[in-house]
Amino acid sequence: YYEANRRSNQLFVSLLATALGMGASMIHVLPRPHLFTYLFTAVWIMILERIAGDRSRRWWLLPLLMIFWVNLHGMFVLGIILLGIYLIGSVLESPQREWLSKPPSKSLLLGGILSIIATFLSPSGLHIWTAITSLGSNSYITSRIPEYQSANFHLPETWPFILLLVLTMIGFARNANKTPWTHIMLTASFAAIALYTSRMIPLFAIVAVPITARSLADLVKQEIPESRFTQIERNISTINASSNGIVWVFIVVIAVTLIFRSGRTIDPQNKGNVFADDFFPVQAVNWLNAHPQNGHMFNEFDWGGYLLLNLSPRQQIFMDGHTHIYGEALTREYETVQTLSKGWQEIFEKYNIIWVIVNPQGPLARELIAQGWEPAYQDKTAIVLVKK
Repeated sequence: YYEANRRSNQLFVSLLATALGMGASMIHVLPRPHLFTYLFTAVWIMILERIAGDRSRRWWLLPLLMIFWVNLHGMFVLGIILLGIYLIGSVLESPQREWLSKPPSKSLLLGGILSIIATFLSPSGLHIWTAITSLGSNSYITSRIPEYQSANFHLPETWPFILLLVLTMIGFARNANKTPWTHIMLTASFAAIALYTSRMIPLFAIVAVPITARSLADLVKQEIPESRFTQIERNISTINASSNGIVWVFIVVIAVTLIFRSGRTIDPQNKGNVFADDFFPVQAVNWLNAHPQNGHMFNEFDWGGYLLLNLSPRQQIFMDGHTHIYGEALTREYETVQTLSKGWQEIFEKYNIIWVIVNPQGPLARELIAQGWEPAYQDKTAIVLVKK
């Protein structure tokens, strides 16, 4: 929001673009380390914008930030990609020999070289790049992780992303001002990868919101320069500028805090922030906490994180959604068991599985019951089976 408001100098447009960006991001905003990448991407772009616009010589902030980024999340490679886009964009803006002698170009190059060196300053050293490359190149693993797939655009949760993308295209198409090559490349590349994999939609929002806000603000100024809306916006922007725009952040934070403090629910179903017991084994886990099971277990893939949250460290799970950590071999073994393919019983013996928590309507549950495994607990969502 701060960057969108700074570039557009229009409050309403900035709020609209930010709201759509937040709505689009909700598809993958989860309590996981990639939240650091969201923060670092926003800060990284702010630094690059100021360097490329010759408004700052603080190129040393890039390698300094990269040292933290590489030690917090594997998507640090995004910083290097963004640097490359800004370099190419600056070349396209002024494709002359003098490009290399300009201060912004020197700052970008120096900051980029030192940032690449900074990526080796982690406990993994040189191997960090090998790990990232192997993850992205394993088609078996990526084909089984939903967040790596394209989003289902028939679902309402994807519509803020679609609307943000449409407004960005309208702003580019109707804007009389020349859009910088860097902004065109940023929007096009991140839109393409967000369409390819849903986990990149929040990053598209972070990159596109300030660009969209600026292009829409220019469009409003040229299409309706003296309208009533423009006058109201101009008056509010003047008031907003006196507080540097920060007052709106405090207002939103205080309002949301009061709503949560009151205990009110803000979801359409009026359930509040709870796990859906028709998808997660909520009642089964409550039973397991009251009746702990001993020995190694096998669990449904989609329930792994929920089981870790509620049963760890007393009970270890078989696996969860972090297939890139468990590896291809164990993921294939899991799939063999779930599909009752040849050798599934040997896998149970290999890991000494003596109880399971699975879908009661699944083929594995029916087969285990047929083999004499005893139901210890069952509801509409989950069944706990114990080996005799």
